[in-house]
Formats: sequence, C-alpha cells, structure tokens
Amino acid sequence: MDERITEEMKERFLSSFLFAGLPRPGQETEEEMLAKTEFFAKGECVYKSDRFYSALGVIVSGTVRVTTSDGENRVILRDMSAGETFGAAALFGAGEYYVSTIHAQSACAVVFIDEKTLEKLFMLYPQAARNYISFLSSKIRYLNRKIAELSLHGAGARLLGYMKQHAGTGGEVDMPSSMSALAKTLGIGRSSLYRAFEKLEAEGLISKNENIWIIKGENTL
Repeated sequence: MDERITEEMKERFLSSFLFAGLPRPGQETEEEMLAKTEFFAKGECVYKSDRFYSALGVIVSGTVRVTTSDGENRVILRDMSAGETFGAAALFGAGEYYVSTIHAQSACAVVFIDEKTLEKLFMLYPQAARNYISFLSSKIRYLNRKIAELSLHGAGARLLGYMKQHAGTGGEVDMPSSMSALAKTLGIGRSSLYRAFEKLEAEGLISKNENIWIIKGENTL
C-alpha cells in the first residue's frame, strides 16, 4: 500500500469543515497536522470501543465503515469517505470507551488531529473554533431530533414512517390530497392525524413550505 501524502490528500484535508472560511494554514502548521496521517489496509481496524485515539479523524482517501453492537450482532451505522470526519466524541473529556467501531472499507488514509493540535489551531484561527462548535451543535440537533423521533408512538410514529417512505432526496413528501384517505391508510382517525402533524412539527421533525411537507435534516435517511 502506497503511504505517500499526495497533494489531493492535502486538499481533501483542508476542505474539511474545520478549515471553512480560513486562509490556508502556514506550512509549518500544515506539516505538523499532516505528519499525523495514518494508513490502513482494507479490513483493518481504525477505531475500536476500547482502543481509539483522542483525536478528530479526517479521512483523506478511501472509505471506512462505522458499526456498533446491539449485544449480539454488529449494526452498520454508515459508510464514510474522503473529506468526512469522525472521533469528535473522543475529544475533550472523553471516557475510556468509544461508542462505535470503525474499520477500513478500502485502503484508506486518515489525518488525526489531537486536542493539543486543535487548541493550537483555535488560537491561531478563531474561526476554526467557531467551525468546530458549529459542527458539534449540528450533532446535538441531530441527536435531539432522534430522541424526539424515538419518543414517538402511535399516530406520530406511523405518520413519520409513512413520510420517510415517500420522501424525495431533499426531504419533500408528496402527501395525498385527502387527509381522510391518509388517515385510513395509517389506520388512525382524522383528529389523531392532525395532532400527529402538529406534534412532529413542534418537535422539529418536519416543516411545511406552503403546501409541501418536508422531513427535516437527517430524518430523510
């Protein structure tokens, strides 16, 4: 496996969310961060629940697969490719265990940015700290939506499930023109259906743009 850091890898690294709106770091800072690049063969473990780096990982080539365990089986959470990041939960006060396991889905390279390097970057470029906070805030919003979704039952759960099945790539849902027909399809009453719409909207899981209902954010997945 070729373990050279190419110009393409450098550009992918600098295009990650952390550097949005920043001037290109000085050569010394850039080389310091890229020096912590690690290469993994296909199938090799990148992160494990009890063996992980206290660092943010930026994938600069290849793909990885994130999994977790339900006690008996490994559950695939997602695949990640070059330009994406992982490991934020392993920084700044992380515990002894990491929630997920990550394996190389193909030969890949990852730049690991530890706390000390991040703090130095934040001091040099305050915008980087803002980018990092925005990234974490987006994760919190996602988790809040998932908690709200998991707390649903009955009419709300049925309606959201229906909307997910019929959502387009942008989250837009082509809803039936007849609420009575939709209520019948879901096996609920019209009043329960209207309350379900109100609850999902209040929880931030869906929104309405004129006559089009939209599933918010990651709920389209």
